[in-house]
Amino acid sequence: GCDSSLNLTSQKATDAMDGIFRSLRDIARVRMHMKQFNSIHNPGSNTHQASASYKPLLKQVVEEICNPDRPDPVDIEHISSGLTDLLKTGFSMFMKVNRPHPGDHPVLIIFMVGGVSVSEVKMVKDLVATRKPGTQVIVLSSVLLTPHSAVELLFAPDRLQPDARI
Repeated sequence: GCDSSLNLTSQKATDAMDGIFRSLRDIARVRMHMKQFNSIHNPGSNTHQASASYKPLLKQVVEEICNPDRPDPVDIEHISSGLTDLLKTGFSMFMKVNRPHPGDHPVLIIFMVGGVSVSEVKMVKDLVATRKPGTQVIVLSSVLLTPHSAVELLFAPDRLQPDARI
């Protein structure tokens, strides 16, 4: 609602920041039902505050997919593609059968709704190359984000239907 810095008022700035924090609270509320991917912040311990760290959600998801030691990912579901996988998934309800792991397939397709940056794509490709060599990774997204467009999306009045020029 402000086209230049000359029109910026304290109230407009406060309203914009309130909107951003409202969005962040909404995102946190949506992720509360997740067991594993509910936070991107690790606060560290009371004695080592400096050990606090940030771990992007996309990195957490890819690391979980590429982790062969975890037989049943908690917040990730493998979509059955063949008869064998379908039977395993169906019998897992009645018997102790391990469901297929999302990292079992030689092709990993990740689709990011809302956008992905070039650095995130590189991070995914590097993680998959080191953790599961030989796996082909395809990263798709609704938009390729730039630093400028990411900030614009934060201030977009309707984030579900942003301006198509972004």
